[in-house]
Amino acid sequence: MLELRPMLSAIWRNKISALLIVLQLALTLAIISNAAVIVGDRSDMMKRPTGMDVDNVIAVTFLAIPQDYDMAAAVTADMAMLREMPGVVDAAPSNQIPLSGSGSASGFHTKPNEEIGGEAANYFQSDPHFINALGMKLIAGRNFTEADMDVVGPNDNYKSKVAIVTKQFADTLFPDGNALGKYFYGGNDSHPTEIIGIVERNLGSWVGWSNAGNVAVFPVLVAGNFKRYLIRTEPGQRDQVLKQVEDALAKRDPRRVIHMETLAKDMARSYAGDNTMVKALSSVMALLTFIVALGIVGLTFFWINQRRKQIGVRRALGATRTAISRYFLLENLLIAGTGIALGMAAAQIFNHLMVSSFKQPALTLPVMAVCALILVSVSVVAALVPALRAANISPATATRSV
Repeated sequence: MLELRPMLSAIWRNKISALLIVLQLALTLAIISNAAVIVGDRSDMMKRPTGMDVDNVIAVTFLAIPQDYDMAAAVTADMAMLREMPGVVDAAPSNQIPLSGSGSASGFHTKPNEEIGGEAANYFQSDPHFINALGMKLIAGRNFTEADMDVVGPNDNYKSKVAIVTKQFADTLFPDGNALGKYFYGGNDSHPTEIIGIVERNLGSWVGWSNAGNVAVFPVLVAGNFKRYLIRTEPGQRDQVLKQVEDALAKRDPRRVIHMETLAKDMARSYAGDNTMVKALSSVMALLTFIVALGIVGLTFFWINQRRKQIGVRRALGATRTAISRYFLLENLLIAGTGIALGMAAAQIFNHLMVSSFKQPALTLPVMAVCALILVSVSVVAALVPALRAANISPATATRSV
């Protein structure tokens, strides 16, 4: 405490340099704490379970060339062939590919003839093999049967009698938790659709959608010239099966254009923007912290060189090396503490603007405290080497430089 007054005097004599470091620390804390929130939010989003066996699912998209293509017969023949292929666990037709960023959604209601409100869900059209083909887990009710299936034209006004939904969507529609056996309706529609089964999870087609995880599956095959298949393979056989599937489909019916991809690739593409953001912000955080450390090292060395006489006199009067080092470390802590205090206020203001303008997640106190602790630790470590060097200045060396 006896050293506080000379420290403040020394800082005041070099107030411009100290102020620059304070502002640098404050700005760095405001930026890295808000960046840490965004990085954490994006990382948590990418780690969400999909509810599907992503690594082992192949997605096939094909467009038939003939205008009068018999899609129902083609799907029946393709499914029979694919499900018998070595390495294939199951296969199912689908109107869209999960995690691909492309799909269809609609609003659903718990009462008939409702037009406003409702809950949005991503919907799939498939058959009784859909759950197994994606590796989903049925946690309540039953799967579709062949008796539930309908075949309709692309322009038909189709209304399904039954549906399988994700638990998230079931709980959204019926918060009391007893959705099984209940009915829901399309917008301005009086046709009831019964929930006959509930799957644990399916993230759906859009990973960034605010309702991601709200999924409904209907048992229907829509004819037309365009169709998708989802094929789950045995673990480790995906790439081998992919090539065999492409050849088998082309050989069975060459009158179509086929595109093959994996669900893992679709998911990586959907998260590419978030992944890039995480890497870019992490690099910015590391770079800013490094620049702060360099500034503290430079400032501390500069002050030590300015005070060689003062250090020599103190050493001649009996000051220990530990006392000299402690002096400069405490002086650095005073500056760092001021910068951190200003930075915490700036971080909250900055976060408020981001939340209100860009709907970014709110900055929590634990995140800000961790960032502040890291900056304080970095400032102490950065000042440590110059402080130890100051302690090694002998009284004779200091007085010779006077």
